[in-house]
Amino acid sequence: MTAAPVEPKAPSPPRGAIGKRALSRVLTALGAQGSGERGVAGTTTSRLSALDNRVFRSVLLVLAGAPIAAVYLWQALIQPLAFGAYLGDFQESYMRAARRLAQSRDPYDLCRTMGCMEPTGPQYVMPPPLAWLLQPLISVDSHVITVGAILLLNASLFFFIFCALRALKVDEWQLTVLLILVAISFEPVIGNIDEGQVNLLLLALSGIWLWGWVGARWWGGLAMGAAVAVKMIQAPVGLLILWARRWSMLAAAIVAGLGLWLLAAPQYLSEYLFSVLPTISAGTGLYENHSPGGTITRLLQPDTFLGMTRGSPPAARVITAVIAVAAVAITFLVLRSPATAHAGRSLEAAAVVAVTPIVTSYSWGTHLVLLLLPILVLVAWGVRRRDWTVLALVAAGYLLLGPGHNRMQALLVSGYSDLFVLRLMAELGVIGVLAIWTASLLALRRERAIAVGESSFRPSE
Repeated sequence: MTAAPVEPKAPSPPRGAIGKRALSRVLTALGAQGSGERGVAGTTTSRLSALDNRVFRSVLLVLAGAPIAAVYLWQALIQPLAFGAYLGDFQESYMRAARRLAQSRDPYDLCRTMGCMEPTGPQYVMPPPLAWLLQPLISVDSHVITVGAILLLNASLFFFIFCALRALKVDEWQLTVLLILVAISFEPVIGNIDEGQVNLLLLALSGIWLWGWVGARWWGGLAMGAAVAVKMIQAPVGLLILWARRWSMLAAAIVAGLGLWLLAAPQYLSEYLFSVLPTISAGTGLYENHSPGGTITRLLQPDTFLGMTRGSPPAARVITAVIAVAAVAITFLVLRSPATAHAGRSLEAAAVVAVTPIVTSYSWGTHLVLLLLPILVLVAWGVRRRDWTVLALVAAGYLLLGPGHNRMQALLVSGYSDLFVLRLMAELGVIGVLAIWTASLLALRRERAIAVGESSFRPSE
């Protein structure tokens, strides 16, 4: 009698193996079904596009880069240096305040006589440090000061680009060239150089902070503290440092910021904090204001669009505050917990800097040059992940803040009289700000999904 044959038992999956259902989830997270990643080799077949050809990309960069670089060199260096530039805000506001400080006089005198409802004109509406630092230049020839200021602003832009490239670990020449072209063709860059505004210097400090933030280095706080001490517009970034419990960076920021405030004409600090800052923070509906608060003010009080009525009504201030709180809450809800990976940290920084124009009560066109930080972070991330949705949102915001706003200004200066069209075009900047903020939140969510998928795909020990 023969025994019935015993069927061999199927071998059990090795320890750490993953089932089909789990594999499907991982592939989805990694982007095989739409987030831009290639997925596991052999699981999907994709049609190559022209951008997959390295030679084509090189030719495209050369064809686009040559005119962009030529226009930048002409507008930012050759024209102002060879034919002279006035640098309105630098001469009328910054240097005037420096001269008054040197004479032991109040730099905020025009805020009492003319008012400081908008951050424009000869009124000095920033903390004392900038005017204090410029005092040694009051006896220098104005032409020399102009040349020095233009060179410093250009150097600040390229120093920021250098810091961003190091922070994002960009070592491939095509992506490097792309990010440089994106930065030098951003319309607010030229606006800052034309007016001699300090925002490009703040951008350079932001680059140092980004480098320190991604690398978990405390010294990034020194740069951010100094930037906030010069201009309060970047203060919301402190919420990110506090939320991530980067105590050494927070301490460095506080020491740098308070130290600069206490060193630079501290006798005028209380006037700034309790008189100038509350007034300027009330908001304005002037067409140059690209914050949601500006949109609300223009809706509730249309006369503010061209400055016929100054300031912002109480209802608009309340709604603006609600929008600011909601934007911050949404941002940190998406952030959830501090990232540990390099890409996640850079996207955290991008999201908080992108929400800053929404939180502040006014965001002038030149202030938006600070959005170059999230723009470069998102472009680098989107190119690497092949995430066309994020790249499209960034491109939309970039164009609305650049050519869109520029076109509205051109129509306004030319005497175009259709106020309905001008009012609609004035909101293009606000839409652009919202597009970049949305792109940063979307990239954050997708990066976290990718990180979760990769950790699930990794075999257990």
